[in-house]
Amino acid sequence: MCALGLLAACADDNNPGNGDELGDTVGESESESESESTTTEGEETGTAEGETTTTEGETTTTEGETTMDGETTMDGETTMDGETTMDGETTMDGETTMDGETTMDGETTMDGETTEGETTTTTGGGDCEAPAEYADCDGSPGALTDDPFEALGINCGNDPASTVIASNTQMNANNDNSWRIATGFGSAPGDNFGNLLWAANDEVWNNGEEDIPSNTSTALLVLSTGVVAAPNGQGVVIEANGSQEGNGDNQNQDNGGLPAPLSATAGSNMGNGGTPFMDCDGVNDCSDSLADQWFNQGWNDPNDKLWMQMDLTVPPGTEGYVFDFAYFSSEFPDYYNTQFNDLFIAWSTSESYTGNITFVNDAPLTITSLEDAGAFAHKGNDAALAGTGFEGNAGTGWFVARGSAVPEETFQLTFFIADMADSALATGVLLDNFRWECAGCVPSEVNSCGILPQ
Repeated sequence: MCALGLLAACADDNNPGNGDELGDTVGESESESESESTTTEGEETGTAEGETTTTEGETTTTEGETTMDGETTMDGETTMDGETTMDGETTMDGETTMDGETTMDGETTMDGETTEGETTTTTGGGDCEAPAEYADCDGSPGALTDDPFEALGINCGNDPASTVIASNTQMNANNDNSWRIATGFGSAPGDNFGNLLWAANDEVWNNGEEDIPSNTSTALLVLSTGVVAAPNGQGVVIEANGSQEGNGDNQNQDNGGLPAPLSATAGSNMGNGGTPFMDCDGVNDCSDSLADQWFNQGWNDPNDKLWMQMDLTVPPGTEGYVFDFAYFSSEFPDYYNTQFNDLFIAWSTSESYTGNITFVNDAPLTITSLEDAGAFAHKGNDAALAGTGFEGNAGTGWFVARGSAVPEETFQLTFFIADMADSALATGVLLDNFRWECAGCVPSEVNSCGILPQ
């Protein structure tokens, strides 16, 4: 199960975890064990149907089984001084190797890398039936889809072998200009070929265990607490310089707190809180990331609320999902560490995990949390902000968010964005490239799975 967290936005691309404490590991390590059969002086040997018995505790062999000085081999399984190998798995003084993975005293190594006190992702529930390739229903730059879910690669047809299947899809917005479907955002070139930095993402993401194929190579989705400019003829949204500081009221709902099923109440420890990701009550926020700012610091007044919801049906053998996002806010830097702390939440209701899956340093995804984590990759006059309307303000780079799921379940996922305490200054989120992950990540007290740099 996999809530998402980001520590200082400094996770190594080859160790996609949550910085200094959390994360998934990659690499392989092998433990060798020996299996020998020896007969020495004073040993008695008897044979019956291919069986050999040796006294003095030396060797017992039965149909290919061997024991020597405490070592046992049975159908390829070996135990030696506390080491056990079975079908390629080895345990030695608390070390475990399975399919090339090794755990030793709380350290896990896979594909050659080792981390301490970390847990690995799961290996998927049996044969994974997530799409190997995804259908693209974004449309073309001059004729993009008008469906925000299709822009994420969801419901591109009804074949689960080629698309993510969702039901009960809802975009909750009074003003359709508070969200846009676009091929890109801003005018900053992102590579030597003149491609936009904030373009629809068609890259394959490697999480150290598997390459997750890209989805929706044409369009991305823009959500805003303000109003988003219409795309140009190439499908690109280009905002006037600094426009988001005066474009903050999207005319969406301002009252009523968080929409159901979102809850700021701590949901760990069966609702008592204090043990994030452990003993979820299945209703409230098992990350415990919302409660402190919401109840203790009084950052509990969302305005210009925009949210989209869907019920997702998980393919057999699939235990997680990922999506790409980037966050921008004109509240930074003037309103850092105040109640004007605009908020983005991705909320899961999976059997494996219920709660917020986007947080940094155990706090919700806000300008204060992102700044404290060092996650704003672009600030002030950074050229990357050109044409976004957030010039002079701040934005993150692209991140990959990871969530957990149970094979073949249907669960609800909600994306929510809101101004906090006012409707004056805009905050925006780019979303793209939703896809299944065969080996999901299980959130725990040592690994909350993570928001990972792309």
